[in-house]
Formats: sequence, C-alpha cells, structure tokens
Amino acid sequence: MFFALTGAPLVIVSIIAFIFIIGLIILIHEGGHFFFAKRAGILCHEFSLGMGPVIYKKQFGETTFCLRAIPIGGFVSMAGEEVSSELVKKGQKIGINLENDLVSEIVLDENKECQIRGEIIDLDIYGENNEELFITIDDGIQSRYFAVKRDAFYVFENGKRMQITPYDRCFESKSMWHRFITIFAGPLMNLLLAIIIYIFVAFCSGVPNYDSTIIGEISTGLSAEGVLEVGDEIISVNGNKVTTWTEFSEALDNEYNKFETTITIEVVRDGETKSFDLEAISYIASIGVSNIQAPENNTGVDGLILGNLAVRYKDDKNKGTYPLSSGDVLTKMRIDKIENGTVITGNVIELTSDSWSTVIEEFTNTNLCNVYFEYYSVSKGGIVTIEDCEKEEAIIESYTNEVLENQRIEKIQQKIGVSPDTHFSLFGGIGAAFANFWNDFTLIFRTLKLLIAPSDVRQVGVSDLSSFVGIFSLVSNYVSAGFLSLLAFTALLSVNIGVMNLLPIPALDGGRLCFLGYEAITRRKPSKKVENIINNVFFVLLMILFVIITYNDILRLFK
Repeated sequence: MFFALTGAPLVIVSIIAFIFIIGLIILIHEGGHFFFAKRAGILCHEFSLGMGPVIYKKQFGETTFCLRAIPIGGFVSMAGEEVSSELVKKGQKIGINLENDLVSEIVLDENKECQIRGEIIDLDIYGENNEELFITIDDGIQSRYFAVKRDAFYVFENGKRMQITPYDRCFESKSMWHRFITIFAGPLMNLLLAIIIYIFVAFCSGVPNYDSTIIGEISTGLSAEGVLEVGDEIISVNGNKVTTWTEFSEALDNEYNKFETTITIEVVRDGETKSFDLEAISYIASIGVSNIQAPENNTGVDGLILGNLAVRYKDDKNKGTYPLSSGDVLTKMRIDKIENGTVITGNVIELTSDSWSTVIEEFTNTNLCNVYFEYYSVSKGGIVTIEDCEKEEAIIESYTNEVLENQRIEKIQQKIGVSPDTHFSLFGGIGAAFANFWNDFTLIFRTLKLLIAPSDVRQVGVSDLSSFVGIFSLVSNYVSAGFLSLLAFTALLSVNIGVMNLLPIPALDGGRLCFLGYEAITRRKPSKKVENIINNVFFVLLMILFVIITYNDILRLFK
C-alpha cells in the first residue's frame, strides 16, 4: 500500500532527508581527503562535518571529530596548510610537562599548573631535516634543554589541545603524488558515490525491455491513466502495426511530427483486442506551458485549458501582475519573433479547445520570441487581454533552442503516459548507470557554457543557480516521488559537488591542484603565504556568490 506524505509530515521527512543527503555527500568527500591524508602520514588535526559553531566533538587518536551547527560543508584540517605552524617562539613564556624526560605538553594557558615554567631561549619543534625536536627554557635559575616528543601537544585555555606538527607530518613534506591524491580524493569519492548509487537504482528499477510492447507502468495525471492498463500489449498506433517498444516510440514520434494530438492505440488485453483514443498531453518547454493534469473547464469560455506550468515571465515592471495559473483558459495568442535583435510582431491566433496542435506547430517552428496571451483568469474571474499584458509588460519570453538543447530538454514534449516493462540486466543496468552518470557529469559544463560563453542572448545567469535553500525545495519533491527518485537526486548532487570542486578556482580542490601543477612545471613550490592569500580572497568571493544565490532562492520561495 502506498501512503502519500503531505503537510507537516512531508516537511519533517524532507528536512531529515535533506540533512542526511547533504551529510552523506560531505562525509564521503571529506572522508576521501582524510583517508588518503592518513595513508600519506599527514597529521589531521580536525575532521569536521558542517560549518559554524561546534555542537559535538570527540577525540579519536590524534584527530578531533566535530559536528558543527550549519550543515552546508565540512573540512579536514591538515598540518602544514596554515601559513606558519609556529605557535611558540623565542622570548615567549610557556609551561611544559614531561614524560620520561621528554616534553609531552607545551602549556600556553598561563593559569594551568605544569611541571616547569620559563622563557624560551631556543627551540626547534619543526625538524625540517629530520633533526631532534627540542626546547631550551630559562626557568629563572638556569637554562635547561629538553627534547620534545614528535607527538607532543599544545595545551590552550579551556583545556583545548592540538598536536604539534613536525615537518615529516605536514602536508607540504609529502611527495607530489601523495599531495595530489589527498586533494583529488574528495571529488573522486563524490563521483564514485554517484556511480554506486546509479548502479543500485538501475538494479532495483530494472532496465526497459525494448523488445516488447507490454506496458510496465502508467504515469499519474496523463491521458493513459484509467484507460490503458499495466500488462496491455500495444499492437498499433493510428493504424500502424508495432512489435517492439522502439517501433512504438517511433510511431508516436511520427504522429507528433504531424502535429497530431489524438492518438488511437490498439492493445491486446486478456486475449482480446481493444482500441482507445487518447489525447496526448503536451508540454511546451520553451515557454513552460502544458495541459498536464489540467482541471475541467467549467468557465464557459472556449479555449485551451492550462495544467501544470513553469512559466518564464519577462516582467520588469509589476512582478507578475497577470501571471498564468493552472485552470486558466487561453483564447488568443500572439508570438513576436526576435531575429538579430529585431522584434517582428506576429499575428493574433484564435485558440479553441482543439488548438493544441496549432500551438505546438507554432512553437516547433519558432526560436527566440516574446509571447502574449489573451486568457480567462480563474483567479481574477475575467478575461485578461493581449493589450493588458502589453501594458503591464507581462510577457512570456521563450527559452532559445540553444538553451534547451544544452540542457538536454526536448522543446516540445508530447506524452500519453506509458512506460515499457522492465527486467533485470547486469550489463544493461551498469550501462544505464554510467549513461546517467555521464549525463550528470557533463551537465555542469554545459551549464557553465550557458553562464560564461559569449552569446547574443543571455538567458541563464546567477539568478538561475540554486543554493542549499533551492536544493531543499527540490528534496521535498523527490521525497514525494519515492525512494529511488530521491537516491537518483542524491547521485546528481554528488556529481555536482565533485565536479564543482575540481574546477580550477582557488579555495576549491581544483585550485589547489593548479598550484600543484605549477610546482610540477616549475620544479619549485609556490609561496605558502601567496597561496593562502589567493585562496582566502576567492573564498570570500565564493561566500558572497553563495549569499547572492541563497537570497535569490529565498525570493523564489516567496514568489
């Protein structure tokens, strides 16, 4: 039995799912860094999930594991990443505690009791040339030399402790290969996580059986629901015989290419041949209007009844004074084409309840355009004219073919809502998993192309990106869609995090790999001070970008 989540239970489950998904992705990413850092012998001071104040911490061995309040990131603090690891210097007064005549604790808390206190006369607790670590202290009576344990601790106020960092335990002391794999391992683990999830999803859901025309699933809210049944064997489309699902899909496409919207399907059910007329559900992606799950037309106005919408408004003046909504009835349409920056005013087209084929044909043959509708508004209880829309600048601006093709979105989508039967296939499942992975992997590069590549028409910008607020709103949708859909979304996020971190931007893993590349080419290490300054500057810029994207996400929620 299936139970739909709505209201408060859906919100609670969505919050739990969001925290789990983000936590898992961050854990895998930082776990990759941590694992290979430990394998290389790098001292890791802290492994942290989340940012901001610490809400829980636990010391395991030489690493403190922390859970922080804001679940939007994480980090592994490795020895040698800071500009200077020198926390004590000559002339400084400190305390020390000994273990077997070796310094085991360097006490920087003036109020904490210790075995010996004094002023540092000389020291080397870095040991770059593998020399013995030592501190020489003037205790007020004499100068005393003490050897220091390589795993001694600094002791700060409030009992906070941090292990000292000899050169051989620092990130910078390791071979280029060890440093490379330590940095690269975080994004790599994200990519591997996505592949594993996609393989799991493919094995659980099966792969389509394209050698058969047996219906395996019927989509909710589309025209096949309540008419066709799971197990029906499709034998013809508008009189054209089909024997495989591939032939069935091609037959549907042929009818759609003729701008047909009524499809006659013949099926075999319980040994008996039955024929059904189905009205294909249409989604016009370039302007975001559809008749998907359209309600009954009880307005008394003849026209196209609208269903689910994803309308892109060009509304600089009144922020959506005349927004379309599900249930509105389109009665007229004018398409103004835009060619080489020139607006070509189109003719007004009358729309009736049978006009979906006309609308589909018009947008199939149109690229960039501004669209004005006359329609009966359910919310206003009256007609909104084309002149009203012009006056209030309530214009639907179409996405260009370039944008849709870049994002692998079909411009005109017509469906009746049936899917093929599925079966388990080891190699088919692995192939489907890698196909999904590759599509997600390349998605971010295709999106970056829309953002930064030269273009006469810029339709995708920073305002279209999503932060964690936007991701949370998507999570609630995938929670409603089911566990496997939520897992697939997790894989998509993991790929995005992995690829984003590999971009050659300072403050990200890709930027750090660029510094390694510089070292490999020039045979000298970049200045640690300069590297940290560059990383800090770009980190601040990324945080500013994050705030802007989050602000836009919040505005979208209110809209």
